[in-house]
Amino acid sequence: MSIAIREYAETAYPPGGSECAQVARQALMDAAEKLETDFTAHGGKYAEISRRLRAHLKAAMHYYVEQHQCENLLPLLLQLLEGQPVTAAQLTAS
Repeated sequence: MSIAIREYAETAYPPGGSECAQVARQALMDAAEKLETDFTAHGGKYAEISRRLRAHLKAAMHYYVEQHQCENLLPLLLQLLEGQPVTAAQLTAS
């Protein structure tokens, strides 16, 4: 998910954009970093992301699966964003 978030932030909010765009970009980059840090800190079991970024995060997941042609992964990513568990086996199978 953090890779998807970063790719989306780079594309949707490139460096040098408006002040608002740069704030959105930084918020997404911070969310990706927090996701990785939390996931590691909790032994790879879970991580938390601010709900206020939900629309941006959903857009990031849609962008990622479209760019990487892995549409079967989208339901699992959206499930994770809703706070529902997804197993490693489910991710590997998709």
